[in-house]
Amino acid sequence: MGSGTVLLESIYRGLNFDGVDINPMAVLLSHVKSHPPSASAASTAVEGVVKQARDPSGAPLHTFTGVEKWFHPQVRQELSLLRQAIRAVAEVETRRFLWVCLAETVRLVSNSRTSTVKLHIYSPSDLAARRPKAIAMFESIGKANASRAAEHWARVLKQSATALTTEPPEVHIQRASILSDIVGPQSTDAIMSSPPYGDNGTTVTYGQHSYLPLQWIPHEDLVGTFEEHLLQSTARIDSLSLGGSRVGALDARKEIEEKSTALAEFLPLIGNRPDLLKKVVAFSRDYETALGRATRPLKRGGFSFWTLGERRVGKQSVPLVRITQDFLALHGQTSVLVIDRVLPLKRKRMAGLNQSGATMGTEHILVTVKSS
Repeated sequence: MGSGTVLLESIYRGLNFDGVDINPMAVLLSHVKSHPPSASAASTAVEGVVKQARDPSGAPLHTFTGVEKWFHPQVRQELSLLRQAIRAVAEVETRRFLWVCLAETVRLVSNSRTSTVKLHIYSPSDLAARRPKAIAMFESIGKANASRAAEHWARVLKQSATALTTEPPEVHIQRASILSDIVGPQSTDAIMSSPPYGDNGTTVTYGQHSYLPLQWIPHEDLVGTFEEHLLQSTARIDSLSLGGSRVGALDARKEIEEKSTALAEFLPLIGNRPDLLKKVVAFSRDYETALGRATRPLKRGGFSFWTLGERRVGKQSVPLVRITQDFLALHGQTSVLVIDRVLPLKRKRMAGLNQSGATMGTEHILVTVKSS
């Protein structure tokens, strides 16, 4: 579900929405976006938390493995005060709104660079000069999110006034892997998703991006299931997502090549690198399974929209659009068109370079229709 953009646009059009994501942070964010508190309730809650956090009586320092690495002592103290104040709020949905505000605060005040979603600590000289104010940051983010809540409910009210039915759209969100037997709708008219661009070593590591915020949020306030092992390392959530496990990958090469001509043409280009072969085959194996399960409930004549980026592995460009077309054809999908889009630099949430090379500057939207 990412950050819930498709979810909101569905609500504003009176459309029912079913979403699934393996990342607890994505599920919490989407849940809060779908029905936040009223603007007045949100503002009041933010003001109350800030007031309590500035109380000189203090709070016990929150602790977890690595907390001293990722947070300056003063920042850690202020985040601990905010955490205690939020936990004292009685209503769970209001707390969840406040946790989303705190999650963004954590991202901005931690010692990890904000130029990339991967955890990457600032240089010693940058850290020495860096003195973020967590409580002030939370207050600013909370006020902005309260304004967004007002805009949300205004759009919902506008949609309700013109709706053909008095029933509001239904929203069903679950935290699960698309590779598992998820509980989804029996039928659906459209699917929109942005699958991972490639293996977890070179794609956008949203699990890693969520690691620090999830360390500050009490797990009982999260939405859906949560297992403690999800935070046993900074890379755990990403390792559980598509391509995360490479067990038996090379044994599956022949089978997966038979499912995609584009993939069969690509793999020999990295044939001299067994490590890269294993990564690409592991991802492709999971990816084909995921596409099949995601498209299973789509009605005949229903459309799918897949936002894709073509990455480089071993200095070779992976033809992900063609591979996706091949895999979807196995599940009754016919390609309609591909829309190419240049990513605006100011919205690109990845560094221009990472340890694996250049990141994407363009993306492609593959549109398919279920023909059988």
